[in-house]
Amino acid sequence: MSEALELAKYYFDLSNQSNFVEIENLFDQSSTFCARDGALYLGVKDIMVMQRVHHGSYSKLEWIVNKVEEVKPGIIRFDFDFEGTTQEGETAKMSGVEFVIVDRGIIRHIDVRSQ
Repeated sequence: MSEALELAKYYFDLSNQSNFVEIENLFDQSSTFCARDGALYLGVKDIMVMQRVHHGSYSKLEWIVNKVEEVKPGIIRFDFDFEGTTQEGETAKMSGVEFVIVDRGIIRHIDVRSQ
């Protein structure tokens, strides 16, 4: 298993734990994130603010990885299902594809798309 694939899987594990301290260590100031609604985030600080807001809108959340593959060196594709319970007690579900681009041990870009 490549280092990039291991790091991307680790990111998903940390996301399921809402472990922001460790997630923050995976990005740097030049990292970018494109959310499924098309919103763009630049740099670790901006990405982490978005992550905390997103996770905070749920009392429970989980990403279930259905398939993962390294489609090109450093480019990891996850097919996933998301299930969560909002703070208001409503169930939220969605399926999507997430591309995680890793270079030299840092997540350089994440692109989330709905399916």
